[in-house]
Amino acid sequence: MSSSPRKIAVVITNRAPYGRLKPVMRAIVARPDLKLKIIVGIPVASKRLLFGLKHSTFRSLKESLPWLIRARIKTFVHGGDVSRFELLPKLIRSDGFHIDRYLPMFLEGGDLQTMLKVQGSVLFELPAILKELKPDVLLVHADRYEMLPVAMAAATLNIPVAHTQGGDVSGTFDETVRHAITKIAHIHFPTTDKSKQRLIQMGEDPRYVIMTGCPTMDVLKDLDLTIDGGIWERNGKGFGDHIDFSKPYALVLQHPVTSEYVQSRNNMEELLAALEQIRMPTLLFGPNIDGGTDGSTAAVREFTKHHTLPVLCIYKTFNAEDFYRVLNDAAVAVGNSSSFIREGSYLGTPAVVVGTRQQERERADNVVDAGYDRTEIEKAMRAQLAHGRYPQSNLYGDGHTSERIAEALATMPLPSMQKIFHTRP
Repeated sequence: MSSSPRKIAVVITNRAPYGRLKPVMRAIVARPDLKLKIIVGIPVASKRLLFGLKHSTFRSLKESLPWLIRARIKTFVHGGDVSRFELLPKLIRSDGFHIDRYLPMFLEGGDLQTMLKVQGSVLFELPAILKELKPDVLLVHADRYEMLPVAMAAATLNIPVAHTQGGDVSGTFDETVRHAITKIAHIHFPTTDKSKQRLIQMGEDPRYVIMTGCPTMDVLKDLDLTIDGGIWERNGKGFGDHIDFSKPYALVLQHPVTSEYVQSRNNMEELLAALEQIRMPTLLFGPNIDGGTDGSTAAVREFTKHHTLPVLCIYKTFNAEDFYRVLNDAAVAVGNSSSFIREGSYLGTPAVVVGTRQQERERADNVVDAGYDRTEIEKAMRAQLAHGRYPQSNLYGDGHTSERIAEALATMPLPSMQKIFHTRP
C-alpha cells in the first residue's frame, strides 16, 4: 500500500514571485507523490474592512475609503470568492490552479510602518490556515519582507520550511530578510554554486542544500517570446500611449530601497531625468509596495505632467510571461529589478542596474551598473544601446530547475526540526 502524497504548501503574495514559482507549482502538481496547497495573500480590506481602516496608512482617506468599501462589497457579493476581482487570485485560477486558502495581509500605505503591520497580520492569520491544511513542507520564495513571518509561522508550528534563492547576496533590506529566512529554513534550493557555498558557510546542513538553479529559466526555455497584439488586453488598463514594439524602447522598473526610504523620491527622479535625456519610447512599470513606494510613485506622477518623451506607457505590472517578452524585446532595461540580472542574463538583454538594491548580486556580461545620478545613468544607457544584445548566459539555470525541486521535495527524507549548525570540514 503506497503512502499518502506529501503536501507542499506555497504562499503567493504578488505576481512577480508567482511567475517564478509557477513552473515549480506545475512540477509539483504533475507528481502523484506530491499534493500542492496554495495560499494567496490578499488585501485585508477584502476580508476585514474595519481592521483595514484602523491599521492602514492613507495618503488620502477620501481617495482610499471608496476603494476599501468597494473591495468589501465585492467580497460579500461573491460569497468571499475574491478570485473574481483581485488580480492575483484571478491570474492563478486562470492558469488552472486551485486556491486552498486566502491570507488577509496587505494594508493601504507605502511606508515602513505599513510593512511591519503586514508582517504582523501574517503572524495573526497564517497559523490557523496552516493548522487546517497540515502541510508536510512549506515552500518559501526568495526575499520578500512578507515571506519572513511566513517562514517563522511554519517553523514555529514544526512544519519544515523549504527556501528558494537562499544564499544570494544583493545588499539592502532584501538581503537581511533572505539570510534570516535561511536560518529558519530546513531545505534550500540555491540558484548558483556560489550561493550554495554561502549557505554551507552559514552552517546549513549540506545534505539539504540542493543546487537547482532559478525556476524562471524553465519558463524562458519553453516560452514563445513573440509579442502579439493581445498583450494590452491581457494586462488591463495602463496610463499613456501604447508602445510600438517594432521600434526600440526602454523598459524601466525601479523599486524603492527600504534602507534608503527617505531618498526614494529623489532616486526615482534621477532615473526619470536620465530618460528625458535619452528621449526614447519608454514602458515603465510601477514600483513594489515596500517602504518608500509613496515617494517613488509621487515622482512618477509628477513626471507624467511634464515629460517630453516621444511615448510614455505606464503599467502597474504585466503577467509574468508578457513581462519576460517585453524584457526580451527591450533595447535597454533600466532600474533595480533582479529580473534584469537573472532573466536578463538568460535573454541577453542590455541592462543598466541603478543604485544599491542589487549591488552584490552575481551578474553576467549584460549588466552595467550606475549610481543614483542622472548623468551616470544616461551614460550607461547610451553605452548599452550602442552595444546591443548579449549572448545567452546560463549563470542562473539551464531550464530544468523545477523538476529538480519537485524530485527533492518528493523523495528526500524530511529533515529534523531541531536545526544544528554544521561546521565545514
